[in-house]
Amino acid sequence: MSITMPFSALILAGGQSSRMGQDKALLQLNGQSLLAHMQQVALDSGAVEVLVSRNLPGFIADNTPQQGPLAGILAALQHCSSSQLLVLPIDTPLLTVTSVQRLLQHANGAACYFSDNPLPCVLPVTPALSPLISAQLRTGQRSVHALLKLLKAKSLAAPNTELLNTNTPADWRHCLTLLNSGGSTGSSNKKQQEDLCQSQI
Repeated sequence: MSITMPFSALILAGGQSSRMGQDKALLQLNGQSLLAHMQQVALDSGAVEVLVSRNLPGFIADNTPQQGPLAGILAALQHCSSSQLLVLPIDTPLLTVTSVQRLLQHANGAACYFSDNPLPCVLPVTPALSPLISAQLRTGQRSVHALLKLLKAKSLAAPNTELLNTNTPADWRHCLTLLNSGGSTGSSNKKQQEDLCQSQI
């Protein structure tokens, strides 16, 4: 399958990174930030634009603070120019372009995600999407998985270790261990990922 529909990408980088002890988006990977790395993953996957949800000047800020990823998605929809949106978390440095493209291929205009992992996901950008998310937030439902269920999203088998979230220093060390032991995805991007993740926090 090939990616036939243009898509925008959104990097969710608005978290407080409290468990990491420093801003995850600014962690340095081979001379570039984790944010820059994830932006490049989006571009290499074919995104026509890359939006960044981040509560700092120069980025898309949440309209409803402290409401999690859904608030970031809701704010970004006002800036999205495509009919589908790829949503990427900031803290999955092992995620490969190959897996992102597989997600997009299976989405093909519908909602899609990897099983047991609501992020990353692909969302259809329709007039109903923003009101649906707004209604969720008004009722205190901040779950991306709940949104995907409402959208009857397709679920794909998750890649091996690519969705490892690096939320803490221990997670980061685990990422390095996986790469150094050859226990990561085994994809063609493995050497590139090893180079990227050699920095320590």
